[in-house]
Amino acid sequence: MAEIETQDSYLELGGSFLKDLPRSIKRYPYEGAPSFFRILNLELNRSQSSGCDRTEFVLFHASRETIEHLFCPINEENTITSHCSAYDLTEELFLARMASSAEHATASYALDHAITECLLPMGLSTKIHGYPGAVIAGRDRGKAGDHGWGPRRPPPGYPKRPSVVLEVAYSESDSKLNSDVRFWLDPDDGNARICLTLRIDRDEPNIRIERWNLHNDRPHRSQVVWIKRASNRMRVDNHPLVIPFQDLFLRPPSTPAERDLRISAQTLEDIADRIWDMQGFQ
Repeated sequence: MAEIETQDSYLELGGSFLKDLPRSIKRYPYEGAPSFFRILNLELNRSQSSGCDRTEFVLFHASRETIEHLFCPINEENTITSHCSAYDLTEELFLARMASSAEHATASYALDHAITECLLPMGLSTKIHGYPGAVIAGRDRGKAGDHGWGPRRPPPGYPKRPSVVLEVAYSESDSKLNSDVRFWLDPDDGNARICLTLRIDRDEPNIRIERWNLHNDRPHRSQVVWIKRASNRMRVDNHPLVIPFQDLFLRPPSTPAERDLRISAQTLEDIADRIWDMQGFQ
């Protein structure tokens, strides 16, 4: 594992969550369901047009009461709620996803499978919960990750929520990813131990995976893995991808079989191949 100690390996907690997202994400007032879906269709068509910034998200201004209603657990089957990706009650903003890409789904499934494969020899594959797309509420903010994992029976004092979270970026900017990382690692918000980010290059067969954790009370990028293909040759840098056992299960290993999860170069190549097949790279 390679430790990355460059200047931008640290982020700051706190500050704006949604207000400072990149300007490529359009802003609208929320004016009810008909307007909401009309805007989503408009922006989806715009993002698919040539020459336009490509993004999967739209940001809406709404009252605190409206946001609390939209993200209320009893409204999970509501068609508007199903598009809601994140919210901030203080800023009175919520983020809607127009449509999740097939690349997002493929990456999430492939990494989930890789984690399960690591846990099988330990006899722990049934001892974790998956949290695909689940909205996790913090103090005044909430967010849905692309996937997440946590112990089925957390230790006393720990809530049942993901300890490791995955965010996949296909059209999103790094500033959007950094906002995600800050939310997940903030003890007042996601309170996860690890945030994994997986960035997919739209134009070339390149994938970047980062592992973030808190270090000295700041989000720290502790590992970066690159998977690239050129001239029909695959290259994986800084493998294996390591997920510390204690960060996933919120306890130290207790048997010789229990150890850090190490996702090998071969498995990382398999993950990349699945994604690139979906993108149409030959």
